[in-house]
Amino acid sequence: MLGVDVFGLRREHVVVLLLLLPRGRPWLIWNLAIRRVDDAARAVHIRAEGDRIIVGDGEARWSPESGQVLFDFGARELARKVAPLQLRSHFQGGAGDWYERGCDLEQSAPDEARDAYRRSLELDPDHADAHVNLGRLLHEAGDARAATEHYRKAIELSPGHATALFDLGVALEDLRMPDEAVLAYRLAAEAGCADAHYNLAHLYEGRGEPAAALRHLRTYRKLVQ
Repeated sequence: MLGVDVFGLRREHVVVLLLLLPRGRPWLIWNLAIRRVDDAARAVHIRAEGDRIIVGDGEARWSPESGQVLFDFGARELARKVAPLQLRSHFQGGAGDWYERGCDLEQSAPDEARDAYRRSLELDPDHADAHVNLGRLLHEAGDARAATEHYRKAIELSPGHATALFDLGVALEDLRMPDEAVLAYRLAAEAGCADAHYNLAHLYEGRGEPAAALRHLRTYRKLVQ
């Protein structure tokens, strides 16, 4: 790969640059180089990548032939990982702020999201939704048992919390505790969770109770129509 910074180049120096680039495209570089010779605002980098000419200015890369912006996925991924670390060192707020921060980070940085929910609970141990979301992330990370502790705490704080009840049922199923899962799903269904009826139908079918399974399946279909 050939990397050239044309900032400050004189016209006579551009000729040398032309000789170093792939044949058949010198006019592209000539036009770009001459255009930037007197531009002191920023440095433009021109690279020959295989048979392509790539131009960059430190903020973006593009093809001079098509004008198409080229994305640097490696740099983007690094920025995605670093940004949460930078934000954490400067972020301040109350329990609600840390909860919202956790919600924002769940997709891009789940580890950071867990830390945000933990910080929210340090500030307000009675934040039911923070318990639910932290439990779900722990469950997704493979720690179903730890997840159940947060779900149970959320239910203690908010007995009719449908999401906490449903997620508790899912975690209990994963822990091979079907009877406890049925109880959690029943309470979730009473709280208006349609998916709880679907999961109950599955569990009742596995227990050899087809009538109960069919009843919950019909209720589920009615609720989701």
